[in-house]
This record gives sequence, C-alpha cells and structure tokens, in this order.
Amino acid sequence: MSKVKILWSGITGRTGKEALKLSEESDLVEIVAGICRSDNNFYNYNQLDNISEDFDVIVDFSHKDSFNKVLAFALKVKKPLIIGTAGLTDEQIKSFEDASKIIPIFRGGNFRFDVKSFIDNVVEYAKTCKDDNIELVETHYKTKKVPSETAKVIAKRVLNETGKNVEIKSFLEYDELINDWKVSNLHCRVVGFKELARDVLNIAIMMKNKKPNDVYDLDRLFKEKNLEDLCTFLIEAKKQTYANEKVKKILSTRRGSYDYEYSNGIMTYHDTYFGGTNFMGEEVVYLSNETPIWGMNYYGITLDESLSEETIDKALRPALMKVGEDDIIPVRGPKEFVNSEYKYTFEVSGTIDYFDGVESIYKNNQKVYVLKCHGGAIKR
Repeated sequence: MSKVKILWSGITGRTGKEALKLSEESDLVEIVAGICRSDNNFYNYNQLDNISEDFDVIVDFSHKDSFNKVLAFALKVKKPLIIGTAGLTDEQIKSFEDASKIIPIFRGGNFRFDVKSFIDNVVEYAKTCKDDNIELVETHYKTKKVPSETAKVIAKRVLNETGKNVEIKSFLEYDELINDWKVSNLHCRVVGFKELARDVLNIAIMMKNKKPNDVYDLDRLFKEKNLEDLCTFLIEAKKQTYANEKVKKILSTRRGSYDYEYSNGIMTYHDTYFGGTNFMGEEVVYLSNETPIWGMNYYGITLDESLSEETIDKALRPALMKVGEDDIIPVRGPKEFVNSEYKYTFEVSGTIDYFDGVESIYKNNQKVYVLKCHGGAIKR
C-alpha cells in the first residue's frame, strides 16, 4: 500500500513537529509539505498556490486567522481536510459545514482514540446511572482553553443519548502538557502531543478515500470502519460456508437444522437453516466475546417442483461464491450471474445496517426459485 501523502498546515506547532518526526519513520504516511506563518523551510499562507508537491489530505492545526485561506485552498484542490484549529468563529464553522458537501471534512472535539473509548464509556455509564446530572471534572495544562472540546462532546452525547445533563468543572493546574478527565470512577489522562500527532496521522489515513457527506468525526469514522470490517468478514465467511461446496457442515445446533460456522478470531459467523427445496434460515455474526452484532433471516422456495435440492444447490452456490464482486452489500450474491442455462439475480435495498432483498434463479428465462431476506445490525 502506498503512503498517504499529507500537507500539514501549522507544521511548526507542537502537534505538527511531532507529526513530522513520526512521519519520517512511518511506512503508512508521509508529510510531503508544510505551511506556517514565518519559517522559510515551509510555505506560508500567501504561497498556497505555489505548492507543487502531490498530496492526498490536508491537516490544519494552525490559527483561526489562517483558516479561511486553508479552507479555500482545500476546496480549490478538492482534497479532504482535517480541522484541528481551535477557536473558530461561528461564521467559520458554518463555512466548513457548507464545504463538507463538496469535500470530505473531519472536525471533532476529539482526535484521540483512547479519549474516544473514554467518551463511549461515559455515555454507557450515564445510561445506567440513577442521577439525572452527571459531573465531569477536567484538569488541564495552564494554557488550555476550557471547557475543552472533549468535555463539550461528552456533554452533547450524554444529553442526546440519555437526556441527562453534564456539569463540567474545569481546572487549569498542570505546568506540563497534561489533559485529564474524570466521571465517577472513569478516568482518562493524555500527556504530550506525540500520541495526538499519531492519532491525527491515523485519521488522515482513514479520511483519504472518504466522499463528501457532511462533517466526519471520530465516532463516525469508527462506525464506518466497523461496517467496512463487517462487510469484509461477511465476504470471507460466506465463501467458507454454504456457498463453498467443499466445506463441510458442523454439528446441528437445533433439532433438524443444518449448520455452518466460520471465524477469523475477531468475529464468528453462524448460519443455520431448515429444509431443502423449501427452506428457512438465519445468519448471525458474533464478536469474539459472543456478542451478536449482525443478523439476517431468509426463506427460499423452489417454484419448479421437478428440480431437486441438489439441482438448486448447483445453480445457487456458484452465484453466492461471487459475493462482494460488485457494488451491492455482501449479504447474498451479486446483482446478476449467468451459469449455463441458469441466471441468478439479487435485488437488495438499504444498507448493511438495515436491508431487505429478493434472490431469484431463472432456467431458460423461467423463474424456478425465489428467496426473500432481511436483516441488519443487532443492538441492545
């Protein structure tokens, strides 16, 4: 995989310096050029049109006075923009929200992966906590602007997902670059800018191929990454179970059922069905801790009673082995597949989170089989 090439605005800032050092040792990213106010080793904000280096993503950790030029340049070159600049005005926020319809834009109150886990844990705590008001205590280095963007994100998510209020208590105590948040017995501390820079570089990798579709944040990136991983796993699993005639069934888990199972160590896929020419079944994907996260129900019927189960299998399995080879979600086979005298089609609407579909097989243009399915994400 080729390196993701980055243009970094604010390259002489604390985060930019750490990112530059990390990129010099990385096999995944490369900072090909930098922008700052007054260092002759880099471009300044009046030289943006002179930038000759090829780049994939723009990262902006500069100053609000330079932001408008950076945003205008990103729009001009049609490149994804990651915004880490603090103190933007309402007008500037509106401008990048409008721009997110044209170019991919990331801007979140949090860039830290470990902080994201803390935020998720606080939201879960708020869901079960009996108190209507949650106290968040944050303590930072003495020049930090408070309340922090992270605290604001926590308060917003808790309110949106639980209806509860978060009372933010902010303190500036540390001489060192320390950020600290506490809610009840939950605690998160981050120190220095090296880890921040590493996480921003990882976000740049994730943003490279995104499409313009409103403003991205870390929660959204993680959700989309999880869905991408699920789709990849489903393709692997389906090619290693019923669709693959060389794979054997596992022991029946329910009376009268036929079962297949596949695991990659992170997720496990289980398919159980009943019947033959007329059949019904269910597929479920579990995380390694046995938590179900996705499922699908299906019912299929052979319309031509002269065709045996084995005949339908020979027509169906080759089509299902083509799963993931076109642009539809990988829950059955492709849109269309022709195999000798049989033609397979699959029409599906929705997303991997929530979908329904119809699968058909035709013999000499006569429909001989149909299956209906529906499914999506499993949540508690």
